[in-house]
Amino acid sequence: MIGIGNYYYSQLPRLCCLLLILGFLWQPVSVQAVDRSSSLYAEVQQSIYQVRIINRKTGHKRTIGSGFVIERPNLLATNYHVVSAYINDPDNYSMEYLATNGATGLLELIDVDVLHDLAVLVADKELGKPLKTAALPEKGATLYAFGNPLGLGFSVVTGTNNGLLTESEDKNILFSGNLNSGMSGGPALNEHGAVVGVNVATAGNAVSFLVASEYLNDLLAQLRLTDFKPRPNLHESIVRQLNFSTTEMLQRMRSNPWKLVSVGNFKVPSRLDKTINCWDGSESNEDHGLVNVISVNCSNEREIYLDDKLSVGNMQYQYTWYDSDKMIPPRFYRMYEAQNMDETDNKTTKENVSAFKCSTNFLAIANQTFKMTICRRGYIRYQGLSDVLVTGAMVSQKRQGFLFELFITGVDFKESISLVKKMFENFQWQN
Repeated sequence: MIGIGNYYYSQLPRLCCLLLILGFLWQPVSVQAVDRSSSLYAEVQQSIYQVRIINRKTGHKRTIGSGFVIERPNLLATNYHVVSAYINDPDNYSMEYLATNGATGLLELIDVDVLHDLAVLVADKELGKPLKTAALPEKGATLYAFGNPLGLGFSVVTGTNNGLLTESEDKNILFSGNLNSGMSGGPALNEHGAVVGVNVATAGNAVSFLVASEYLNDLLAQLRLTDFKPRPNLHESIVRQLNFSTTEMLQRMRSNPWKLVSVGNFKVPSRLDKTINCWDGSESNEDHGLVNVISVNCSNEREIYLDDKLSVGNMQYQYTWYDSDKMIPPRFYRMYEAQNMDETDNKTTKENVSAFKCSTNFLAIANQTFKMTICRRGYIRYQGLSDVLVTGAMVSQKRQGFLFELFITGVDFKESISLVKKMFENFQWQN
């Protein structure tokens, strides 16, 4: 014991020294992060504003978000979805800014990038020093998101850059910080105070998303060509953006090489594009184990926001195989027919889209007979865009069934049918 004690005490000064060194090294890192957050707050707070959409009839706020001075002292950048109520109904809504000192004033819309949820506004006076933009730093770098969460006042959220989501249509930045309602449209800054992203959405649990600053730079570059004059016929520009983007998406999918996967006795295309994710949806013990069910569900994660009740760009498709050697054919048919029910309802309203119009035919696909139904409904305010629903049921086997369903929102109808046709051409029957 004496020997051990003597050894311990002989090492104590060395251990204390080591702890002091570690404490010295660790403390400045945490203090530096806090200090930088505080100093950034002081540097940029005069350039960040609350953006408010006001109902002209009541004078009260309908929505709030954030914005920041960019390019010129009287210009604000924000999200499209923050000001969408005004864009869709300018007669009933107006836009205002609210400064950290309580000053308010009117805002006018200049232009939008609806695909990346961006808008540029102009104020009736100079608002502050424009923030600069910069490229996204390396993964793991600290970012600082600014805004007005829940209308409670100006604040900063510190988080981590987790890189671009390259396998998504919008290629947003994954940010490990808690963005709250009202922070949409605010800037996310690097250590030097430059804008690397625009706050756009949160998925909760410290998972949030930023629009990369490169898309804001693209929008500003277009506006420089017109000396930042408000775009005439803004709605027509939005329709063109949507048509171009969704058509490009479908054409890209059609030109991609597809991998085929087995679903029952069929081989079918799985991921049509890197932006598509596929999941197993098979069920067990269907009808007390009398039916074997194999299912694959595929979808993208795209939702181009247009208003509270309308978004476009989403694509979902599903393959489901049924077979049974324990059911007599009439019972199997009744079960199978119950699964093959056309569903054409979703959350859109009659103000946005027309009623579905459907046509049904029998087609030969991969040497099997399918009952195919194609349904289409057009967008009332966005000419040229449609929702397309395609359902198909194999009807040529007595104890085997195969269902296909595809639903796409806000696309060119002919382009979507061309894609579906190519999908069918790739179906293979394997017995």
